[in-house]
Amino acid sequence: DDRIDWKFAQTIMAGKELEQERMQHWRRNPRVYMTFGQLSMIISRPGKIEDKIKDLSGRLDLVPIQLTNAMNQLDTYVPRFQELSIFMAENGRVLFNDELPAFIREAGSEAAVLSPKVETARQSMETFITFLKEELPKKQEGTFAIGAEVYNEVLSKQLLMTYDVNSLWDYGWERFNETVAELEALAKKIDPTKTWQQLANDIKREHPDPHQIIEVSQVWVDKSRDHIREHDLISIPWPERVKVLPRAEYLRKTSYYGHFSIAKAKEYSEGIFTSEMLLNPFEDQWDDKAKEDYLLEHDWGVIIVTAPHETYAGHHVQGLYQLHNPRPLRRDNGISLFSEGWGLYQEQLMKETGFFPNDSIILRQLQLRLWRNARVIYDVGIHTGKMTYEEAIDLMTNKVGFLRWASQLEVDGACARPAYYIGYFMGMMEILKLRDQYRAKLGDDFTLRRFHEDLLVIGNMPPALMEEALMAER
Repeated sequence: DDRIDWKFAQTIMAGKELEQERMQHWRRNPRVYMTFGQLSMIISRPGKIEDKIKDLSGRLDLVPIQLTNAMNQLDTYVPRFQELSIFMAENGRVLFNDELPAFIREAGSEAAVLSPKVETARQSMETFITFLKEELPKKQEGTFAIGAEVYNEVLSKQLLMTYDVNSLWDYGWERFNETVAELEALAKKIDPTKTWQQLANDIKREHPDPHQIIEVSQVWVDKSRDHIREHDLISIPWPERVKVLPRAEYLRKTSYYGHFSIAKAKEYSEGIFTSEMLLNPFEDQWDDKAKEDYLLEHDWGVIIVTAPHETYAGHHVQGLYQLHNPRPLRRDNGISLFSEGWGLYQEQLMKETGFFPNDSIILRQLQLRLWRNARVIYDVGIHTGKMTYEEAIDLMTNKVGFLRWASQLEVDGACARPAYYIGYFMGMMEILKLRDQYRAKLGDDFTLRRFHEDLLVIGNMPPALMEEALMAER
């Protein structure tokens, strides 16, 4: 265990050095400095008012410091990063103009100390918005790509993978074509007169009442919890729950669907570890096209498939195991190659154990797996010159079946986080490989529950190290 911790620590330091010295996001991406989103999370979370006031005070002090640093250090103009940053900053005004003043009023006199800090933060935000619009475009124009040399170092030094950019690109396309073949075979079973794309489009038009998306998602989160219990897939020995809630407005352009907030290290007053699934809600003020686009990406299929990925036994359960890891390094650090791979693995596991109600939902699950497979291709592609930004959007739109606006948000995420998105598909494949190895090792003693628990007890690190720990003699 000490040897594995040492190796893990080396990968963490390698990743930090690559990010700060080689990628240098702090020179190009204004959103690196815009961490004020945590203010809204502090306001909305359970807990004591005095604890919230203390945390808000510290966070508010950071806002003007971070935004001043941004104006001093950003020296490269990437047009798409600028556009997204302006949107995020302008929508962040609701925090300083509405949400924080409302919290101060409701919290009473002890929260009054926050008022001048809110005003200082608000003014710094307005100055920053002016900088984004007027000064940043005067800087030297650059790109988000990190280049093949740096990407190869991420693969070998941080992720401990045996691939380079060329072999990973080839592997991504090979698996992509295999998944398309699976989709085509299932489509013939469902309706031989239609292609898989036509069937997927039909399925995407089947959705709950748009105003009930949050409530329906909660139902399927609860169903996924019941499923893992009934099929004895893993134990959860801690008091816990998952809440599905609407996402803050200023975050809604950062992804087309939402995000997941894993339970934190300290228990709240109820004594329950609480994770939050935060979704973009349907909004009546949208025009008809925006409403249609939203509903096409919030169908029954994506709701049912996403629930286990994010919650049971996906990120929520993996996060709880990591939270309770007795080794501090493993408790406090993780890597997308395992954690996101674990989430996608849950989708595959739910298919294998009969969670999905019919073939139409399974076809949608395969399409969503194809999406994560495509991430391997375009992430390597856009950062190494094998694919342009527009070609990546075309891949997601024409071959995976996303709407163009959702494809653009998807690719934007990869532009800002090189090699993060490959973690979903590549991590799942590594976990499936580990499962086969562990089954061969244990023979008749193998169970899915034992594999899942033994794996998560190890931690959240590069699969090469997970394999070393899992397969060690015990």
